[in-house]
Amino acid sequence: MQDHQNMPATKLWNKNFTLYWLGTAQSNFGDALNGIALSFLILDLTGSATSMGINLALSMFPGLLSPLAGNLMDRIPLKPPLIVGDVLRGLIALGVVYLASQHLLTVPLIYLITVLFSTIGVMYRPAAGKIFPELVPRAELPRANGLLGTATQSMQLLGLVGGGALISTLGTAQALLIDAITFFIMAVVLVFVDIPRLHPAQPEPFWKGMKAGFQVIQKSSILPMVMGMAFLINGALAPTEVLTPRIMQEMGLGARGYGFWMGAFSAGMVLGSVMVSIFGNKWQPRRMVFLGLFGMGFTLLGMMPQQHLWIMFTSAALMGITVALTNTFVSVLLQHSVDQQYRGRVFGVLGMVAQCGMPLMVLAVSGVADQIPVSIPFMVASVVVVCMSLLWAVFAGKQLKAAQVPA
Repeated sequence: MQDHQNMPATKLWNKNFTLYWLGTAQSNFGDALNGIALSFLILDLTGSATSMGINLALSMFPGLLSPLAGNLMDRIPLKPPLIVGDVLRGLIALGVVYLASQHLLTVPLIYLITVLFSTIGVMYRPAAGKIFPELVPRAELPRANGLLGTATQSMQLLGLVGGGALISTLGTAQALLIDAITFFIMAVVLVFVDIPRLHPAQPEPFWKGMKAGFQVIQKSSILPMVMGMAFLINGALAPTEVLTPRIMQEMGLGARGYGFWMGAFSAGMVLGSVMVSIFGNKWQPRRMVFLGLFGMGFTLLGMMPQQHLWIMFTSAALMGITVALTNTFVSVLLQHSVDQQYRGRVFGVLGMVAQCGMPLMVLAVSGVADQIPVSIPFMVASVVVVCMSLLWAVFAGKQLKAAQVPA
C-alpha cells in the first residue's frame, strides 16, 4: 500500500498547503500582537525605550542557534517537535496572561519570556524551509510562496495596525490571550497536515551532520553568494531603519508619520506578494531577484528626507514591493537548488547570517548615528544594494544554469 504522506502534491490548493497557509497566517497575526503587547508592558513598567531595545536584542539572540536547529530538523520527524513547540509557546503565553492580570510581571521576567519564546521559535524557519516545498507541486513553488507571503504579511500588517487598538480596547492581558490561542490553533492545524518523511532512518552523528551541512554550502555555486549578499544588504539597511524615526521627528511628523511609513512599506510587501501569487509562475526567478535588488537600491534614494512627502511614502511602498519580490524568488531558487535532506541546515545557516548583519551594523553606528547627516546611510545603502544586484546579474545566472536551477 502506498503511503499517502510521501505522495507528491498534484495541485496547488491541496489539503496540506491550505491548512498550512491558514495556520501560518493566523499565527503571524498572533506574533505581531505579541510583539506590541510585550512592548507596551515594558513601556508601562519602565517608561524606557532602552528597555524595549534590550528586549528586541534578546529576541534576536537565539537566532545564533539557528544552524543547530536546522541540523536537528534534518535528523528527526518534523511534526512532533513543531506541535510540542506551539503548545509550549501557547502555555507560556497563558502564563504571561495570568501574571499580567495579577500585576506580577517584572522587566527581567519579560526578558526571560522573550528568550524562551525566541529559543523555541528558532526551529520553525529551518523546518518551514524543509517542509514547504513538499506541500505543493514543484512547478507551483513561485505562486505558493507568493500566496504564503500575502497571507503572513497581511496578518502582520493587521496585527501591527490593529494591535494597538485591540490592546487599548481589551487590555494587554486579553490581547496576549488571543496570541496564546493562535499557538494552540497552529498546533491543531499541524496535526492534520501530512508531512512526508524527510529524515534519514539512521542519521549520522550530530556534529558530523553539522559539518556535512557546511560542506554543502561551501561546495555550492550559489549558496555562499546568497548568504554573503543577505549579510551585507541587511547590514546596509540597518542604519536606515534606525534613523527613520529620527527623520519623522525632525520633519514634525513624529510617531504618526512613522506609523504611516511602516504602513506604506508593509502594504507594499503585501502587494508584491500578491503579484507573485498571480504571475509568479510566468516570471524567471533569477531575473526577478535582480529587478528586486536593483529597484530596492533606487527606492532607498526616494526615502531620504525631502519636502515632498508623497515621494517618501511612495518610495516606502515601492521598497516593500521590491523586498517581497527579492525574498520570495530567492526562497524559490533555494527550494529548487537545495536537496531536501540538507534544507534544514541551509535555511538555518541562512537565517543566522541574514539576521547577524543588522544588529552588528546597528551596534557599529550607534555611537555616531546622531552626528551624521541622515541622508548618508540611505545613499550608502543604495550603493551597496545596487552593487549586489549587479554582482547577482554577472555571476548568479551562470552559476544557477550550471546547477540546472530554473533561471
